[in-house]
Amino acid sequence: MAYAPDFTPLRKTLFRRYLTMLVPALIIFGIWAVCRQVGLTPQMPNGTAAIIGPIIFIAAIILAVALPLLYRVRFVRSVEGQKNVEAACFRTFQLNLMTIALAAPFAAAIGYITGVTIFHFAGAFLASLYAVYYYFPSEKRITQEMRLFRVTSDA
Repeated sequence: MAYAPDFTPLRKTLFRRYLTMLVPALIIFGIWAVCRQVGLTPQMPNGTAAIIGPIIFIAAIILAVALPLLYRVRFVRSVEGQKNVEAACFRTFQLNLMTIALAAPFAAAIGYITGVTIFHFAGAFLASLYAVYYYFPSEKRITQEMRLFRVTSDA
C-alpha cells in the first residue's frame, strides 16, 4: 500500500509563508523601479557598489543554496534513526527552510537599490529565482518530502 500523506494543511501554511516572504521583496523591487523611472533615487557614494556588489552576490548564493542545504543536513541528522518524523517537527523544518531560502530575494533587492554591477545583480537575482522556484510549496514537492521523512499524522 502506497503512503499517501495529507499535505493540504501543510501546503496552506507553507504557501502563506511563501507569500509573506516573497511579496515584500517584490514590492521593494516595484517601488524602486518606479522611483528610478521618475528619477527619485539618491546617488550612492562612489565605490559603494564595488564593495557591496560581491557581498550581495555571495549573500544571495549563501541564502538560496548553502544555508538551506546545511539546515537540511542538520535536520536529517536530528531525525536520523527515527522511524517517523512528527508532523509538527516537519512543519517547523519546512517553514524555517523556506524562510532562509526566501531571504535571497531581499539580498537581490538590496543589490538593485544600491546599483551594484550587472554581474553581481544578475547572480543575486538568479540565486533568488532559484530559491523562489525550488521552494514553491507544490503538491508534488510536499508529498515527496513527507514520504521521504515518513511524516506521521496530519501536518
